[in-house]
Amino acid sequence: MLPGAGSSGLTWQRVADRLPIRVLPLPDEQDVEPMVLRLLEQHRDLAEPRPRILVGASLGGMVAAALAPRIPHECLVIAAAGPGIRVAPSLLDWLAGTEDALAKVARMSLAEPTNETALRIAREDLESRGRGLLHRHLTALSRHSFIAPQRAAVLPRVLWGTADRSVPREDHVRLAEQLQGLVVPLPGAGHLPFLEAADNVVEALMDVAAEIDHRSKLISS
Repeated sequence: MLPGAGSSGLTWQRVADRLPIRVLPLPDEQDVEPMVLRLLEQHRDLAEPRPRILVGASLGGMVAAALAPRIPHECLVIAAAGPGIRVAPSLLDWLAGTEDALAKVARMSLAEPTNETALRIAREDLESRGRGLLHRHLTALSRHSFIAPQRAAVLPRVLWGTADRSVPREDHVRLAEQLQGLVVPLPGAGHLPFLEAADNVVEALMDVAAEIDHRSKLISS
């Protein structure tokens, strides 16, 4: 699982507590391709041919899509992302010059910013890696040109928090079309559906795992 820009993966903990998920935080690079190369270097077992669901969120989704042609996997799942997320230069300038930017980004990422527990986790997630890294990651996102990978064996999923203010519904739909996949709406969640709607994300991933298992049994029989 590849989390989003500036994330250490803390926002995925509620899902990881219930599923055998390995979180691989994005390397500190200003372009997607160097992130892919670093991940392949740091985690050589990614090349092993075994059942695998490749999951990415936001910028991590774009990195997962770029990584997909290079590692064996049965299904690609992308959350809170579109094929061409726009990062305005004014946002990068604001991030660079605003001391409490991380707290504000955390708040804007939630459908319910009054949820103090979720807000604390979202803020600590970003603060654990720092404002400079978030700025570099968003710079990478602003430079990235999405190329859809070849579809894997199992139908790709695009998880959409219906209250996501960062990536509109249309971008999620367009991403699903390019991946030849399916949009999975997650009501009541914002840009961090794996934090605010962990049960729904767990269910979606378990559905994928069950589909992979069923396909494997059909092939073996």
